[in-house]
Amino acid sequence: MAIDETIVRRFPSAMETPVNTFAAPRQPPQPVAEAAVESLLAAVRAGALEDWLRRHRRIARWLTCHWLGPLQGAAGGTLDAAHPAAAVDLLLRWAVGQLRPDRAALAEPIARDAWLDRTSWRPVLALACQLGFVAVPAFRERYRGHADEAAASQLCGLWSVGASTYYRYLDKGKRALAQCLRGVPASAEQRLALRALAGGHAAARCALVTAEARAAWHTRRAAAAQVAGDSLAALWHFAQAGDTAGVTRTLQRHSVELANEVETEAIADAVEATAANTRERFELQLARAALARMRGDAAGEQARQEQALRLAAEADDTLLLGIVYGALGKFHEPRDLDRAFAYYQDSVEHLRRCGLGDEAGAAVEVIEEYVATLVRLAWLYALRNDPRALSLLERAQAVAGRYVLSPATLAMLEQTWGECLRRAGDLPRALEHKHRALLLYERIDDRQAILKTYGNLSLIYGEAKDFARARGYAQRVLALAETMTVEPEILASTHMNLGVAWFWQSDFASARREYEAALAIAMRHHLHSLAGRAHYNLAEVAYLQFKQSGDKLDEQRGDMHAAAATAIWPHESDPTHAEATKRLKRDILGPAEDRARDRMLSSEAATHYAEIAEVQHQRELLALPGAPGEHVRAHLAIARAYLAIAMKEREAALALIGRHALGGGFTEEMDTLRRTFERELTREQKLAGAWREASADLINAQRCQAVLARLLEAGSLNKSGYAQLCELSPATASKHLVTLAARGLLVQTGKGPATRYTLPA
Repeated sequence: MAIDETIVRRFPSAMETPVNTFAAPRQPPQPVAEAAVESLLAAVRAGALEDWLRRHRRIARWLTCHWLGPLQGAAGGTLDAAHPAAAVDLLLRWAVGQLRPDRAALAEPIARDAWLDRTSWRPVLALACQLGFVAVPAFRERYRGHADEAAASQLCGLWSVGASTYYRYLDKGKRALAQCLRGVPASAEQRLALRALAGGHAAARCALVTAEARAAWHTRRAAAAQVAGDSLAALWHFAQAGDTAGVTRTLQRHSVELANEVETEAIADAVEATAANTRERFELQLARAALARMRGDAAGEQARQEQALRLAAEADDTLLLGIVYGALGKFHEPRDLDRAFAYYQDSVEHLRRCGLGDEAGAAVEVIEEYVATLVRLAWLYALRNDPRALSLLERAQAVAGRYVLSPATLAMLEQTWGECLRRAGDLPRALEHKHRALLLYERIDDRQAILKTYGNLSLIYGEAKDFARARGYAQRVLALAETMTVEPEILASTHMNLGVAWFWQSDFASARREYEAALAIAMRHHLHSLAGRAHYNLAEVAYLQFKQSGDKLDEQRGDMHAAAATAIWPHESDPTHAEATKRLKRDILGPAEDRARDRMLSSEAATHYAEIAEVQHQRELLALPGAPGEHVRAHLAIARAYLAIAMKEREAALALIGRHALGGGFTEEMDTLRRTFERELTREQKLAGAWREASADLINAQRCQAVLARLLEAGSLNKSGYAQLCELSPATASKHLVTLAARGLLVQTGKGPATRYTLPA
């Protein structure tokens, strides 16, 4: 049965739907596919396939779009894309092979019983022999044909069937072939089998006899595929060449395109199994972690990073440890700021151990990682509005100025400068840095970073009241997200920034819609920091709507989101967020000229936010008229806050001393600090400390305090008074007093009934 263009025109969308990551193409109906296959096979038998493809352009486009890509990418220049007949011939050989009951390649040997006795093989054998893909072997004990006898006649003789039965087998094979080709090669196994077939074709055409010749050819084809924009073909060629580093570079550079390709993981698995050394396996794990991040697979990303950490630890390689700690910090950045800080600090420490020192003689690779980690750490400080971010960036800028670093690192530096300047309120300079970052990212075609920068520009233009540009940059990200894979963090942040643009225009309904979209993405991917921001912004919108409408439902919605934001943000991670959320409802009724929450704090407020906030609160109370007792309590609260700051700084110093075994070098400083504390204590506090330590085995803290109070008030104490205060027998009281005197806490005077005990002078 022939097919003409009128049949195809009945189903144009089915025959032309392009394949993409997000939706499977519509398959043509089975009758249309069977008619197309019938006509196609007739053209193959007549040797007119090239002419047939020119006349059936829509079918040719369908095959090219869904099937020929893997073949042409793997075959390199040996299959001409402008003349697809050879590629279609290979495709047909592969597809007929898929009909074999054993699913082996068509060129694999076929057993005798399959030829003669097993009826399940007859449809594929009839089809393969009719197309000339397989020759009918001679089984003379079963059938003796003449030399030029047709394949159909030979098979009828071998199977002892009539022509009608043979053609039923053939029609069944054609229907199965149509069923195969009307879909798309969905599995990695199918697509890799197509590539292997094309690779074999290329090896035969180019006479690639030795392994070295094949590896060199694949390396050349990988480079050509990268130039042509076929990242999946480049990945496959690097894998065939045994170039693990090339595979890793391709995964890193083209993670957007490769993230959801079904072949990517299969190729990476095969390469990982043959990686030659720890460094190759390590870098491959981090590249695969980036792929998992693109797919929103947080568990997979973390598992790959932890595997890289194990490899680095087993090799005891400080550079690799510094690199993987930086990657783990990036993973935890939107989830747990405390852990992200810890990992970044570990990264800096290990990179320093690589001989970084004052950078004299350090490898550029180490410098690159060091600068990148400083910038990431600065980004985290910026997220907390901590001005230490600026110091870190200045240090990174100074180091970067002495080396030739990659555009990716320089772009990251520009990106973070832009964020810090935005939080400092310098929007024009922030925009300059963001646009410089965008140019660098466009130069290296880092699509995810480009999208992230679009989102950041949207936020800054919104704050600058340039709402058209703010919406434009956000819409670029959302539009591209419909055609390519975008990291969940970038997508959620973009919805958030677009919501901010609507918020600045007082369009609270649109802002709420965007914030809710951001919240849904953040919660789905466990991005806790972003989820907290979304809840905060939704609470802010709800309270402002309540201020306008007086609707209690708006107030309740605001309370709900404020409570959710407080619950999501770990208090020990960033107290500024929780504190801002607690004040939100109160502050929302105040001046609304500048509702930007993320602005740089003072150094002390950023480092000890809770304590400095308490000091400021108590200072406000002291500024008001009040009872003397209230002012005393305020002064004492301020003293406690500063004491807590002093203790936190001391504990931080002790932790570093212990971690780096520096105890001997800071003895004098610690003694000076202790003397300072002791000098500031009152006599009563000193006595209380000494008594608690020396009398703990005799009396509890409450009785100790009562005894000291009596001694300080009356000047002395006898046995009966001590027994009464401590609820002891006279004999036990006498023993206690003798012991306390022996320990130097008391001085005994007099004898017998006149015995008294006093405090040392």
